[in-house]
Amino acid sequence: MPAAAFEDLGYGDVSKLMQLLEEISKLLETYARSILDSGSWLLTT
Repeated sequence: MPAAAFEDLGYGDVSKLMQLLEEISKLLETYARSILDSGSWLLTT
């Protein structure tokens, strides 16, 4: 979600945090995809 979608409360610059959030999101998506692609038995029960 773009930073512009959030209301700015004026507490400071959050651009660095938003960049980190994007990177973490990409890592989690890749991790989840690798689990799903592995045919994990945990997901089939």
